[in-house]
Amino acid sequence: MAAVVKGADVALKLKEDIACRLEKLRADGRDAKLAILSAGDDPANASYERGIIKVFTSLGIAHEKVVLEEGITQQEFDEAFTKLNEDASVTGILVFRPLPKPLSIEFAAKTINPDKDIDCMGYINQALTAMGSRECYYPCTAEAVLKFLEYENYDLAYKNVVVIGRSTVVGRPLVSMLISRNATVTCCHTKTADITDRISNADVIVTAAGSTGLLKGEMLKNAKEDCFCIDVGINMRKDGQGICGDIDFESVEPLVGRITTVPGGVGSVTSTLLAEHVVRGAEIMRR
Repeated sequence: MAAVVKGADVALKLKEDIACRLEKLRADGRDAKLAILSAGDDPANASYERGIIKVFTSLGIAHEKVVLEEGITQQEFDEAFTKLNEDASVTGILVFRPLPKPLSIEFAAKTINPDKDIDCMGYINQALTAMGSRECYYPCTAEAVLKFLEYENYDLAYKNVVVIGRSTVVGRPLVSMLISRNATVTCCHTKTADITDRISNADVIVTAAGSTGLLKGEMLKNAKEDCFCIDVGINMRKDGQGICGDIDFESVEPLVGRITTVPGGVGSVTSTLLAEHVVRGAEIMRR
């Protein structure tokens, strides 16, 4: 039976550090503030937004949401973004993506202040992440995976890690982040023909494909008994009652050493890291 690593425990450690840093900022007469920008109110973002607001409210970090009507022009969107980008009170900007068509994120990605780019939307932070830099903002969900490993004091050197997923938000940046920490990484995806063979020697498996039940127990019969499975997938259950991950928990859990759940896993850590990045932005702007 696997040990379940809870997101709440990982997030609590992060929140304690954030609270101390906020206190120092405010003693210096500064504060942190998040601006969320969205074009239209996409229901798909509702769960993520609720988690963000809950974390920011509990930490006492200011946040505002700017909702632009669907059907706005590219120029109107870019102007709204520029206003936030130039607002000295805003220390972090989060743009809900994907934008409704035909809007493009390109202008925002090119022009965002790298110190406000708290979820690695901009090209500068994306490039630094790909180059293995540790002096940049990582995508929060990908970084959450690292925080689970750090919480468990997991040394990645000489370890085999399989990442299932190749999105620019999680899979691809996570591969770079893991390699920079001396892991040996294999990237699979939903079109990989022999995932079962590729995970047979894995010390860590990260699922980030957005495919319900992608990783099943039958695929882990030859896997290491102490394998750590981290579920990043967010999917609606077939019955419409809540969310689930990419891992078929009931069949996988008895076969591995450590595992995370959905919900109750990576999501809460992602929202907390967003808060940490906003505070970091305030610290940078203070210098």
